[in-house]
Amino acid sequence: MYSLKKKITRSLVINMLVVMSGLLVTMYFSMQQLLQDYVLTRLEHDTESLVTVIYQDQKQQWHVDPTKMSTIYNRVKSSHYYRLTVGDQTLTSRSVFDTEFPISEKDLASPGHYLADGPGQEVWLVRYQQVNKNNQLINIWVAENIMPLRQQLLHYSAYAIILILIATTMLIYLQRRTLERSFHIFEVLRQNIASVRHKEMDKIGVQVPREIIPLVNEIEILVEQLRNRINRSRHAISNLAHELKRPLQLLSQQQESSADEEQLKPLHDIRAILERELKRAKISGSQGLGGSFNIDQELPFMIEVLAKIYPPIDIHFENSENISSLDLDRDDMLELIGNLLDNACKFASQRVNFQITGTEQGVKLIVDDDGKGIEKDEMEKIKKRGVRLDETREGHGLGLGICWDIVNSYHGNLLFFASPMGGLQVCVEIPLQT
Repeated sequence: MYSLKKKITRSLVINMLVVMSGLLVTMYFSMQQLLQDYVLTRLEHDTESLVTVIYQDQKQQWHVDPTKMSTIYNRVKSSHYYRLTVGDQTLTSRSVFDTEFPISEKDLASPGHYLADGPGQEVWLVRYQQVNKNNQLINIWVAENIMPLRQQLLHYSAYAIILILIATTMLIYLQRRTLERSFHIFEVLRQNIASVRHKEMDKIGVQVPREIIPLVNEIEILVEQLRNRINRSRHAISNLAHELKRPLQLLSQQQESSADEEQLKPLHDIRAILERELKRAKISGSQGLGGSFNIDQELPFMIEVLAKIYPPIDIHFENSENISSLDLDRDDMLELIGNLLDNACKFASQRVNFQITGTEQGVKLIVDDDGKGIEKDEMEKIKKRGVRLDETREGHGLGLGICWDIVNSYHGNLLFFASPMGGLQVCVEIPLQT
């Protein structure tokens, strides 16, 4: 079993991280490319400036007019550099000083650029171009140290990462709140289905999203079909009991006049088995459609009735955890507790204790009596799950078959022990749905 909300949230977080990481990487390389394009634009402008300020003197020597060039090229290691070659003559900016200008072996016929390592930790972006002036081919390299710009870009990227993380966290939080509000409709729907199951309403009276309407309609149809089938089963059982009662009574009257008690015993057994199975069918049919079991309302009346049937027996009820109600079928619990208390009262000497406690999985019902108890071999027999004593015998076996059916229907346990009071202790463990 898994949580749909957690799965959606986990997928959302993963998708958000992937998208935001991709966005951050794309943004970083885009800004780096934008930065490089910006620097190349400046280098191209400086190249054009060099072409205009380079001149040839009377001795046919080439020079760069320093008054017409930016002074940044006259400062040593100013991060801006140039180099020119005209024939055998080479001109470099003062900023190059004693640094070896990195020359690439690329074809200079068309303008281009490349990255090169400069002195120290500098990284040069070099632009090269070949121009013709005064019928002379001039090779020009203009470079700029882009390491400070890269470091500044890294700082901006760090700020961008922080902003993206904050934005992602806020988006995940807001999306989780949206999911919680959206999934709240399922809790409302569950409560309404529980109300229908407990006969508090006939239909799921809640406004649901359009996507869930088909599911709600199918649930309502299923509940209605189940209710109709159970009603038909109850009517059929009632008719069967009514139709069998008269032939069985006539048969008993005919046999009683001509047979002894030993011959009448199978007929009495058939009547007992018939009544027992009809009662079980009724219990199976009512499961899941009765209201929840209200302890405060139901148990006092049940104990009062049993006290009138068994006047000498003191029935003591203990509810130390003040459990007021159980999300279990009312008819099932009345039948289960009624059978257990009735058996205990039949064989108790003076006192019966009934206790309800909560467990981690559900609820525990404990019934103790101060009677003689049962034999050890019978104790071992009824401890086995699904094995029952003959319900037609007098003794603690009466009603155990019905109790087993009810407990099994809730996937619970029915256990038997020797009671500290001297009689039998019956312990019922029923898990509750959460």
